[in-house]
Amino acid sequence: MARTKRPRVPELGRPEITELELGRTTHRVAEVEPMDVDGVRTMTVGTVLWAIAAIALLPFWGNLQDDGRTWWLWTAIAGLGLGLMGIEYCKRRREALRQRATEVGPAPAGTDTTTAPTSRGEAPSIPTDRPVDPARPVGRRRKN
Repeated sequence: MARTKRPRVPELGRPEITELELGRTTHRVAEVEPMDVDGVRTMTVGTVLWAIAAIALLPFWGNLQDDGRTWWLWTAIAGLGLGLMGIEYCKRRREALRQRATEVGPAPAGTDTTTAPTSRGEAPSIPTDRPVDPARPVGRRRKN
């Protein structure tokens, strides 16, 4: 009397997983869309955490000074300051990306408008418009 093994977790709209063979290794790859992240939320969360750490260390200033560990507080303050600069940088970047998207206009259907970064990490001003071929494999793929 053999039992059929059911999966532990039900399939609730999960993406299809394929295997990608590169050389001697096999990688499991899920077909998902990348998130549209501009970094403002991430920088804000990190800055808030540094602020909490700095505020939490303030009452222990005397103990930190006695133990020679005041650098803990200064590290938290530096993280807070750099985080504030990072938030401003990410906001400016987000606005520049939005402005650039409105200047370029919508991409024609069936084209990939991703841009390759330059040596300085900036995107070039001219997007590469090439047809998207989802059937074109990268490496050797096989379905599970």
